[in-house]
Amino acid sequence: MKNWQKRYPPYEGGEPYLYFAFAEADSAKAWKIMRILLERGCRVWYGSGPSGSAEELLRRQTRAEDAALPLLYLTDSACADKDTKSNILVNQKNGKPILCLDHDGTDRRLSMGLHETAPHIPLYKLSGTEEIEAALIRSEGFSQEILGEPVKTDGGGTLGKLTALFCVLAVLLAVISFAGFRYLHWFRPDIQDEVPFSDPVILAAVRDAAQGGSITEEFASELSVLRLSGMPDSWEELEKLPALETIVLPQQALLDTGSLPDGDYTVELTGGGA
Repeated sequence: MKNWQKRYPPYEGGEPYLYFAFAEADSAKAWKIMRILLERGCRVWYGSGPSGSAEELLRRQTRAEDAALPLLYLTDSACADKDTKSNILVNQKNGKPILCLDHDGTDRRLSMGLHETAPHIPLYKLSGTEEIEAALIRSEGFSQEILGEPVKTDGGGTLGKLTALFCVLAVLLAVISFAGFRYLHWFRPDIQDEVPFSDPVILAAVRDAAQGGSITEEFASELSVLRLSGMPDSWEELEKLPALETIVLPQQALLDTGSLPDGDYTVELTGGGA
């Protein structure tokens, strides 16, 4: 069953309703007409697919007979569909007005078995929403009693699918953005530029810690261990590394200068001899 048929099932109540006859092969085109009817407030009953059993065929014929106005989407498929044809001819037999909607200018009333000269079987060529509404309102048998509460359709789930797609895309974009921010630093121009280090010893150590990546503000704010190959000329640039806890120095570098940076750093002496 088509998605829109699940969302907008045939009207089964006891109020006056419109019987919409169409071939299963024309479901996609029929839905465009159905939307107009529902949004106008029409109570609509329709049959979908083969009847499948005598009981189902009888039920459809009964619903067709009890309808205030039969509406037929007249196409080659409808003329060839025995269930559609059977239900429409029941209404003609009972002398009930039948509104035929034609989509291509071909008069198929004779092919359908309808009497083209009967005044209560008008044929309207469709070209837009306005013509469908005009044909419906001015047709014989139309009554305001057919109208109930307008139904707000969404194209048989199309809007819902688009909304879901946009949500998926939004989530995907968010994941990519986060990954880019966290690892590749895309989408954040303010952290794309590297944090500047003028001292070559500290610069080399931080670059080594970044494994060749960009020394961004985020990376500098998280770096906790720094391994220096020698003593830097100035320790002031270590302020750019607020999370720094450990400085690993070669023993020879410490012996050569004898000075350490100010602050609560844990210094590990490694490598080198006196």
